[in-house]
Amino acid sequence: EEAKATILHLRESLVQQKEMILDQRETIRELMAKLTVCEGLGRGPASHVGPGGKHGAQGDVTSSPEQMERMLQALKERLDNMQQKRNTSLTYSNSLKELLQRKISTLEQQLHHSLDEKEHHHRKTGFHSTKLDSMLNQLHLRATETWIFSKRKPQSPEAFQISFPVRSDYMHGRLRKTLLQEIFALTLCLWIKAGAAPGMGTPFSYSAPGQANELVLIEWGSNPMELLVNDKAVALPLSLSDGKWHHVCVTWSTRDGQWEAYQDGVQRGSGNNLSPWHPVKPGGVFILGQEQDALGGRFDASQSFVGEMSDLHLWSRVLTAGDIHSLASCGSHLQGDVLAWSEEEVELHGGVSSYPFEPC
Repeated sequence: EEAKATILHLRESLVQQKEMILDQRETIRELMAKLTVCEGLGRGPASHVGPGGKHGAQGDVTSSPEQMERMLQALKERLDNMQQKRNTSLTYSNSLKELLQRKISTLEQQLHHSLDEKEHHHRKTGFHSTKLDSMLNQLHLRATETWIFSKRKPQSPEAFQISFPVRSDYMHGRLRKTLLQEIFALTLCLWIKAGAAPGMGTPFSYSAPGQANELVLIEWGSNPMELLVNDKAVALPLSLSDGKWHHVCVTWSTRDGQWEAYQDGVQRGSGNNLSPWHPVKPGGVFILGQEQDALGGRFDASQSFVGEMSDLHLWSRVLTAGDIHSLASCGSHLQGDVLAWSEEEVELHGGVSSYPFEPC
């Protein structure tokens, strides 16, 4: 059943990618057609000398810049649309930019040459030339902006999300860092979006030598989300099954085993007696998307995470309610001193996908 679900998901992804590529091809084809028409007008018949040594009719001359202006305006609008959809296909945006730049440069040269020849015959040519110069400059700018934005990377190394599309015993993220010394308090925060299936699984786990469930965040089956410390668990009164992004924070302290749970900056629950006076042990392995039955491995597909996550941080202290509210409302962006979200620190395995994402 898991293999079948995986195949269906991959098939849907391929269909979506194919539709996106076809749409991009159609857009490029239309833009090429418009540029070809513009080129034809630019190379169109200049004022030629007819029988008797007189120039041809003025109607052919004055209509050409007007038609080119309309065509260039339409092309500008299509470029605006492509700029709005720039994130859908980086490869096509890059190639389109280069093609447009070449075509526009050629068209500009032809247009200036044609207008120079006609200037002494028609007083309106100066007006058209100025307006078309402005239009061409805007086209250059739009084409450049489309390429720049399509190639632009997230502003910071933590501006990304990772996606776990199906349950498996192999899809996971492994953090390069470990815990260097015991910690006596902690705050774990992340942005999370659960999948459609009930029970999102295990977004985060930390196993230490001698204790596989040293620190775990898990929602298994129909049970509520739980926080485990030293294999002791408390239920967290969180509601995350609506398919939307939520900011989640949990805090814990060895002092009386006090804990708190926050959703979207608001405290939803608190308590004590969760592994009191037991510091979290160092030298373990941090895993995203799987619960560990052994140090760094022995994953169980039934407990795997399905959904998306981003901006996970771990502190060796209890953040204040104000700090947590500020994080959830994008009023600040504190970096975890134990773990800080960064592409360089997360190793993705088994087909986990990474996408640009900025929750704030």
